[in-house]
Amino acid sequence: MADFSAQEQAIESGALVLPRPDLGTLIVTGGERQSWLAGMLTADIAPLRAGQGAYALAVNKTGRIQAEVWMALDADRVLLGVEKDLLEPLREHLDHYLIMEDAEVAPSEETSSWWLAHGPASEVVVRVAREQGAVASLARLGELDTAIVVAPQDPRFSEALLSAPGAVLATPDGWERVRIARMLPRFGVDFAAGNFPQEATLEHLAVSFNKGCYLGQEAVFMLEKRGHVNKRLVRLAFDGVVPAVAKDSEVRTLEGDVVGAVTSATRVGDRTMAIAMVRYKHTLSGTVLEVAGERAEVSCLATREGEACS
Repeated sequence: MADFSAQEQAIESGALVLPRPDLGTLIVTGGERQSWLAGMLTADIAPLRAGQGAYALAVNKTGRIQAEVWMALDADRVLLGVEKDLLEPLREHLDHYLIMEDAEVAPSEETSSWWLAHGPASEVVVRVAREQGAVASLARLGELDTAIVVAPQDPRFSEALLSAPGAVLATPDGWERVRIARMLPRFGVDFAAGNFPQEATLEHLAVSFNKGCYLGQEAVFMLEKRGHVNKRLVRLAFDGVVPAVAKDSEVRTLEGDVVGAVTSATRVGDRTMAIAMVRYKHTLSGTVLEVAGERAEVSCLATREGEACS
């Protein structure tokens, strides 16, 4: 088990390896599998080739999230990593829009394990995973190089991945600190099915605004270019450690008005950091809010001066 400093170092200069036992697998086959999926998911996947992958969202025609999707392209199929309880709903959602295309979507008949590795050494993790017989793709999650690995169930597989130079296994607590510090919202915790991508602050991680048409594109585009959502995830940074800040803690203005709630919180170094869903007018970087009687500043990694967190 690595300590937190080693995990921070791994994501900066090596690879932080994260097991994802919560993910199940859908397999998409057929000659038009990729072009069809490009019309169903938010990421720009049409240019991808075997060995590449993507992080994407499946949204409905009103632009609301149906599922979070990790995608790995193999030579003759596309593997989709989806929360296990959403496998069948997503299959039905996708199948509903499969009409004349040469494509088929079905649950995997094999039991596989999903792994992600974040950091500049992700390409090495991909190579090691392939040597072990896994499907492994290189992708990007915002500014992070990311390996997406789908492997046969084998208790020794983690040892193989961690043999890659600079690879460190993420602990649950360590990953919580890393993802909150980097403003990486977690599905089922910070956002859920039914949210808009912009509410979950995922438009810069999972949505392309330059690709061709996809289901729900008009709604997502209009929110981005001609309007805004009513609420939005932000990162809150406190001056010190505030143990009372926890999930569902109320977020208030300095005048005492409730404007949102904390979705995740952790200690990062010598201070508490949190992710919170707050009303849009309070999402400007530098805005000071209050949680558990302590002041916190809205502080995001990717902001534009004078504009809401993005």
